[in-house]
This record gives sequence, C-alpha cells and structure tokens, in this order.
Amino acid sequence: MRGLLASAFLSLAFAMPALAQDWSFIAPLTAQVLDVQPGDQPPMLFSDHPDPAVARHSVIFHYFDSRSGGNSFGLNVGLFRRMNEGWVFAQLLEIYGVTPRDGRFTEELFEVTTTTLGPNEPRCCPTQTTKWVVDLRNGQTYRQ
Repeated sequence: MRGLLASAFLSLAFAMPALAQDWSFIAPLTAQVLDVQPGDQPPMLFSDHPDPAVARHSVIFHYFDSRSGGNSFGLNVGLFRRMNEGWVFAQLLEIYGVTPRDGRFTEELFEVTTTTLGPNEPRCCPTQTTKWVVDLRNGQTYRQ
C-alpha cells in the first residue's frame, strides 16, 4: 500500500507544476489523516515553497468516490505544518467545492478558489466560483 501511495504522490509534481521536489514522504501521514485508500484519485498538494525542506505549510486536497456507493464523492482537506520533528498534520479544513486552483500563500494566510454549487443548481453541475481564505495560525477558514 505504501508503494501505491508513494506513486500517487509522485504524480503531485504533475498536478502542481510549480512543485518540482519529491513530496512522497508525506504519503503515509496523508493516508492516515485524509483517508487516502488504494484506487483513490491522487491528492492535490499546495505548499508555500516547492522544496519540502524549506516549506512551512502545505494544504492537501483529497477527493474520493463515495465509500458507501452511489455517484457522489467526498473531500478531505488537511493543513500540514513543518515542525522541528518534521511534517505534522495540523487539522482538517472546511473547504468545499471542486477544481481547487489559484492557491496562494502569504505569511499568515492561504487562499484558494473552488467551484461550488450556486442557487438552484443540480449537484452535478456547479458553476459558482468561491474563494476560500485559511488563517494558517489557527486553521480558521472563511469564504470570501
């Protein structure tokens, strides 16, 4: 299983072109806290620096098919921090939507855009653009 997860994380370089470094070391932690299972789509990583030895924060999106069947999907979003002892999971973030993009870190914030459901839209076809702001100090998440 670790080999499969490591392979999935190797694809992160393709999901996020700016990330040239190997982040596969974080796969076991991500599998544990974001419920990454064999056969799931590879998680998407956003970090404040492409080199994990320099980065201080990362946010990882994990979309997965419904565990109970049907045609829905789930989403777990985790905030991770690099501490003296290495990378640790900080907390789950309340971010919703599909197609996360335009991730941007500042000293204290992470901003990302997703596509969410607008009023009276069918679940299949969201069109509304939603910008999310995460306070990296406490994980508070706001819709902008």
